[in-house]
Amino acid sequence: MDFGKIIAPISWNTLPPEFLTSILALLIVLILAFVIRIKLKNYDPLKKPHGFLNVVETVVHFADNSVKNLMGPAFDGFGGYIVCVGAYIFLGFFIGMIGIPNVFQPQGETFLEPLPNPFTNLAFPLSLALLTFILTHYTSIRFKKWAYFERYIEPIPVFLPINLVTMWSNVLSLTLRLFGNALAGYCVITLIYVGLSTAIPPAGSYWGMFLDPFIAPIAHLYFDIFDGAIQLVVFTMLTMINIAQEYVSPQELLDAKKQKKEVKRRKLAKKEQKRLEKLNKKAI
Repeated sequence: MDFGKIIAPISWNTLPPEFLTSILALLIVLILAFVIRIKLKNYDPLKKPHGFLNVVETVVHFADNSVKNLMGPAFDGFGGYIVCVGAYIFLGFFIGMIGIPNVFQPQGETFLEPLPNPFTNLAFPLSLALLTFILTHYTSIRFKKWAYFERYIEPIPVFLPINLVTMWSNVLSLTLRLFGNALAGYCVITLIYVGLSTAIPPAGSYWGMFLDPFIAPIAHLYFDIFDGAIQLVVFTMLTMINIAQEYVSPQELLDAKKQKKEVKRRKLAKKEQKRLEKLNKKAI
């Protein structure tokens, strides 16, 4: 059997263009992080920030306040992750809008074609959702310790298979929400371009493309800029809410243990009372 015919070898020129857009967005985030770091070395905290640092301070302040309001003081410092994820999502939509030509794959099928929105490929929304999934369960294990595993046998152990399936519902929800919005925007904009190209007879003359500068920017403004901003807000907020729900304070854990012990004590007391009642009936 020739496995070369079944599994095609992966090379640089056969990588999906969405992967290149994703790498480009990540590089921009890293470059911005280095620039901010360098600028902070010469930053005087006694002076009022201006220009680029003023924008950065506003974004960081908003992210920290959101984390504090939605997650609580136990997640102090988590705003940095939220800013990075939000910047990555917005840059993915933005790069898909401006249409940077694919000059990175000279022998690929998409050479010189505009780089697409990375979230139109299901793998990239899924990767972000899996990060949220991992952080959610890591947070639960970190604070609940062995009590984390009780979720899989609640309310009774028979529900173990159902709980194992439903634990992936948030991953599916986050993935399809981001993927669906990105793909829907791409399809609508594509239909606009195709429709305008044949809007003026004779069909196929492309005279209708002269209408693109008047109509297409409005579509891009909504489906790329506005929709990208909405998706980053929704995704980051759901990430914060899902992770914050797993937090349990030490006092709450102690109270839960005391409550379980009390429930067990009451059950044993009831059993003992029933046993004594049976003995009394036999004695009579």
